[in-house]
Amino acid sequence: MDTSGQFKELIDTLEDLTETVKHVGIIACDFEEQSQDVLNTKINDMVKGLKKLNDLKDNFEQVQVPYEVLSYIDQGRNPQLYTKDCLEKAKQKNEETKEKINSLQSFKDSLVKELKTNIPATMEQYEQSQNSR
Repeated sequence: MDTSGQFKELIDTLEDLTETVKHVGIIACDFEEQSQDVLNTKINDMVKGLKKLNDLKDNFEQVQVPYEVLSYIDQGRNPQLYTKDCLEKAKQKNEETKEKINSLQSFKDSLVKELKTNIPATMEQYEQSQNSR
């Protein structure tokens, strides 16, 4: 089975298990003696769902989830926003880096200009050594 099929199966299993647990909770809260058989069936379904989930775990041993994604989930945030936030941070860092590069290039140009004015012979030797590389 391909990776997307494995994830689909995992999602379906988790959704089914969530529904079963919800039903068990509802039945248990309003428990009456005649609902014992239904409760037993739902508990058995829940055990089967947990077993299926346990069987599926081997398909996901190599999947690594960043800690930050788990933090997003714990905070009640959509984990898909993590990717968006990472891209925005990368874009911001890229802009900062470009600004630093431009500043350093401007400084280099100013420094070379001043050095050519103040020590032209040394700068001529420097430029010749740079050009010979």
